Amino acid sequence: MVIERALQQLARACTVLGAIALAVMMLATDYDIAARALFRAPLSGAVDIVEMMMLLSAFLGLPEICLRDEQIRVDIVDTLVPARVLEALKALALIATIGFMGLLAVNVMRPLMDTWRFGDIKPDTGFPLYPLFAVVLFCLMAAMATTAVVLIRTVRPQAVARS
Repeated sequence: MVIERALQQLARACTVLGAIALAVMMLATDYDIAARALFRAPLSGAVDIVEMMMLLSAFLGLPEICLRDEQIRVDIVDTLVPARVLEALKALALIATIGFMGLLAVNVMRPLMDTWRFGDIKPDTGFPLYPLFAVVLFCLMAAMATTAVVLIRTVRPQAVARS
């Protein structure tokens, strides 16, 4: 499926960007500590940089986690219910996941628009906040799409088997 392939590439690109954000966060922290200890000159804006990179690394990983269906699970009922019931529960959980991420996406819209409208910035670096909210919104939408692909994969074999 062309859409699935495009979502795989998008999810991979997001993961790579998330890994870069994680590396930047690590390097900024290391440099801040070393510069403070050796030269008594800490990295200006280190806290802002770490905050932004943490947000990016967390949300940029979300699309691929959802596409691989590798969220943390508690599988208490897996051995207690028949296979068909388990498949239905998995589909229901995927639908709930899409709904929850949609709810998060809707609730990110107002802060995104407010930070853009009012020109909110990070205090130490002067970095505008609206791009961060835009990335969160983008990642939530991509995660919803990749979760929908997993839902289709989960439901489709059942539909084919009944035909």
